[in-house]
Amino acid sequence: MSEAKKAKGAPAEAATEPAAERRPGAFAVPRERMEALAGPMTDGQAAQLKRYGQLLMAHAQKMSLVSKHELGRLDVHLVDSAAVLAHRDLPSGPDAMTADLGTGAGLPGVVLAVLRPDARVALVDSRRSRVVFLKMVVRELELDNVEIVHDRIEALVGKRAFDLCVARALGKLDEVLVPSLGVVAPGGALVLFKGPKWQEECARAAQMASDAGAKLATERTIELPGTDRSTTFAEFEVPAGG
Repeated sequence: MSEAKKAKGAPAEAATEPAAERRPGAFAVPRERMEALAGPMTDGQAAQLKRYGQLLMAHAQKMSLVSKHELGRLDVHLVDSAAVLAHRDLPSGPDAMTADLGTGAGLPGVVLAVLRPDARVALVDSRRSRVVFLKMVVRELELDNVEIVHDRIEALVGKRAFDLCVARALGKLDEVLVPSLGVVAPGGALVLFKGPKWQEECARAAQMASDAGAKLATERTIELPGTDRSTTFAEFEVPAGG
């Protein structure tokens, strides 16, 4: 297990968003903060993310996707989603696929699919309401690099394997780590988004991964520009031998 590394994002951008964009119910893409982590985006990608934000604002509560409190921090969730790209990029190529396990409303999977159009992304979730919303998002944003997988992670073990899996706010470590490792292809990796309690969980996670034939390979903490928060990315590797 490597020693945790720290990478700082760029300072928050100046508050240049038009006043109309800051009205309650409006949504402005935190473009500069996301670019500080994931690299430049095109105007087209920014427009896709804006539309995604609008869809979340319109449907999140009535479809039980995101709480009212978290909806008010939607910009932070987009920045956090982009931060994994400061840790590592997505595998690309005709056969490579990244899976967002327990994607919920599509964070981080939709953000990753928009920012990396050359990568294939699977959005995995078991709840029908979320899948209905994700299909709407894929259609509205014209995301032809996305597959929606309506199933439980445990049910996919032995059926599907992904080159890279990411999981953000998926659930309790003891319940999700081993099944998540079970859908990682040999030679692939699982990246968990972790918060302040990670250091309390780290040793337990390393042991659980080892018992499952994998290893905790990397820990990296990324500061989120424009916030007082950081996210630690814990990366687990599955050996090429299976």
